[in-house]
Amino acid sequence: MYQVKFITPIIISLLFSSVLLSGCAEKKTDEVMIQEQITVLQKAIESHDRGLFMDVIDEQYQDQLDNNQKTLQRMLMGFFLRYKDISVYASATQINVQQIRAEGDSQVVVTGGKNLIPESARHYQVHSCWKKVSGEWLLSCLEWK
Repeated sequence: MYQVKFITPIIISLLFSSVLLSGCAEKKTDEVMIQEQITVLQKAIESHDRGLFMDVIDEQYQDQLDNNQKTLQRMLMGFFLRYKDISVYASATQINVQQIRAEGDSQVVVTGGKNLIPESARHYQVHSCWKKVSGEWLLSCLEWK
């Protein structure tokens, strides 16, 4: 009985401390949240997960080829059918946030192939536009060279 009386206050104080500490957790910056979304896009492409990819795309998405959200989804399907193995490497991402809008510039290399050995590799300079919707950053435009 002594052990139960002694352990109960310890458990309660540990739970209370964890609640207090979770409230003090550092809030993610917008730049970090956008970088995480870029990572989600990379992983979605590499795993051929069209749904996960499209979850990060804004309803009003537009790119330099005049693709919108629907045509981007179709283009992505074709890309996944053509290449069994896809790898995406993004580096040197610079993000500039202005309230609910942001822009990013990245260097991206994409490789693809039907087997383990890539049949093609391309380097792109990518400019992205982001929009904050309900606290989540979504990709709203894309340009690449």
